[in-house]
Amino acid sequence: MPRVSALYHRTKAVGVYPLTDNRFLVAAELQDELHDVVVEVEILYPTLEIVAARSEVRNGPFTRVCNLTHTNMDKLVGMKIGRGFTLDARKLIGGTHGCHRVSELVVEIAQASYQLHFALYFQGISLEEREKNDVPLDRWKAVTQSIPGMRNTCFAYNDNAEELIREHGTPIRFRDHEAPDREIP
Repeated sequence: MPRVSALYHRTKAVGVYPLTDNRFLVAAELQDELHDVVVEVEILYPTLEIVAARSEVRNGPFTRVCNLTHTNMDKLVGMKIGRGFTLDARKLIGGTHGCHRVSELVVEIAQASYQLHFALYFQGISLEEREKNDVPLDRWKAVTQSIPGMRNTCFAYNDNAEELIREHGTPIRFRDHEAPDREIP
């Protein structure tokens, strides 16, 4: 089978970094042949309230013009990441007065911020223990009780999914994954 190169390729990277016990930096980058965009927010945990937000278009179709939209990020300060956030944030950050790439990264940041609940939930349990003793239904119940915002966010965390989880749930498998380090000024 012949190999072909992609005509277009985009990468995104998102990381959540601890600043203090309850304050985290969530950083997202998007790169392709033309774009190099970075968005960062600082959130408080467990409320996921945004306390600082910034963006920069390091390269784009009209880099300096595109960067005139970075003040839109101030509109996110005070918002809490949860149900309805993505739609509201996209209205504030994107559209004809904003940057679509920045709003795209704000969505990635929201998803990563929510993953912080899981990262902290599993942090105190060794990988071996997590995988060895995992009972899918017990995990489902624990997550829906300890992270109430997860309830009814998707098919698996639907309130009516308990029987499906009982019948079809599989033990969790964590991937070997190396998280990057970052200097925090």
